[in-house]
Amino acid sequence: MSKRQRTLLFLFLLGLFVALAPALSLYSEGYRIDFQGRRIVQTGAFYFKVTPTRVDILVDENLIKRTDFFFGSTLTKNFFPGSYFLEITKEGYHSWQKILEVKAKQVTEAKDILLFKKELAFQKLKDKIERFWISPNKQYALLKQRKSAASQQLYLFNLETQGGEPFMISANAKDEIVDIQWAKDSNHFLLHSVRGEQIISGVHNILTNQPCFEEYCSLEYLGQDIRNVQFFPTTPNQILFTKFLNTTQVLFIAEYKEQKPATPIANNVVAFTSHGKHVFWLDANGTLWQKDLASTSEAQIFQESVFLPKKETAYELLIAGDHILVKEDTTLFLHEREVTERREILSPVLEVAVGPASTKVALRNQSELWVLFLEGQTEQPQRKVDELVLLTRFSKPLKQLFWINSSYLLFALEDTIQAAEIDTRDRLNIVTVAQFKRPELFWNNSKGTLYVLSEDAFFVSEKLVR
Repeated sequence: MSKRQRTLLFLFLLGLFVALAPALSLYSEGYRIDFQGRRIVQTGAFYFKVTPTRVDILVDENLIKRTDFFFGSTLTKNFFPGSYFLEITKEGYHSWQKILEVKAKQVTEAKDILLFKKELAFQKLKDKIERFWISPNKQYALLKQRKSAASQQLYLFNLETQGGEPFMISANAKDEIVDIQWAKDSNHFLLHSVRGEQIISGVHNILTNQPCFEEYCSLEYLGQDIRNVQFFPTTPNQILFTKFLNTTQVLFIAEYKEQKPATPIANNVVAFTSHGKHVFWLDANGTLWQKDLASTSEAQIFQESVFLPKKETAYELLIAGDHILVKEDTTLFLHEREVTERREILSPVLEVAVGPASTKVALRNQSELWVLFLEGQTEQPQRKVDELVLLTRFSKPLKQLFWINSSYLLFALEDTIQAAEIDTRDRLNIVTVAQFKRPELFWNNSKGTLYVLSEDAFFVSEKLVR
């Protein structure tokens, strides 16, 4: 090649570089030519994270990508700014659909998406069951069976081995089992029965050769007028309860196994609850208190009085992180530590479900689902602190409410079991998980399975979320 040819080649490549360098630079920064709009614009992207893995991502009905096998996530780039119809599908599963907007130089995210099987398999575990109570460790279920008009039976069922045996038979036609509360250790439970107009409470142990097994530990030594009996979470041999002394309701703690005298904790108690090693209560002056029962320290004020409790009104306390939710009849209020006001959240409220990380609270009334965000959410969709969001409204009554994870709710709607996301951008994805007559539910979050009582039969599902 001659010198002149080399010079011409160099000048050609230099000119080509000068011509293409800006285009390549713009391309690397996400600029594309929108021929339809006759413009050069910066593009955006979508990011998805889906369970199960290996699902198909469709954008405007065109298959774009499939999520990876290990993490179920994918990033799709080079979308012009605008709105797109998204669909996530997998054979045998309900699809997820939503219209989302892409903005220039931004990634639109849709994380924690769950796809639910169209045909969820259930196994019948036991027949002739009236009620059930599942232990905190999800290993046992106490099943109430009606033996005859004059007798009833508690059946201790092992959910892991799917075997069990009768635990207790009540031949007293006057005693009716009304409720059971498991202790946190899943070895003890409180049995509440009604005899006439009197509530009879006793503690049972499911382990042989242990106190309260053959002969239950009666609480009658504490008096017949004790109320609101519950286990202290960190010490299953202790119970908390209230009792009226004259016209004052006093909160006590007692060691029932040794039948030691009860120790008073607080006076003028309207309502109380326990969380970890702490007990919280509302007094008649409207002050919220907190006490660490594992130490000898004095009770501390959680919040000075900001209201006066109403007489002849039911109050309930729920702990959610650093907040206390006070349910006054069917009206829910939010109380924060050392804040000199309370905020009315919603009325009426029939059920409250605190989320897994105590940063969100699901609420339901007769026909509506709401979510209260106790902390701000920077992930999409962004939420403000204490923001209350209406998810959806139904024409039929709702009942029972569970968090599947931090992004999905499970509930019963007449003769169906429904799952709903809490991402309110565009449409709300709600699917029918199963159909049962008047179902009673329990969500096993550790196993990902669903227990259902319907028409006196007790069922368990295959894994709901894979």
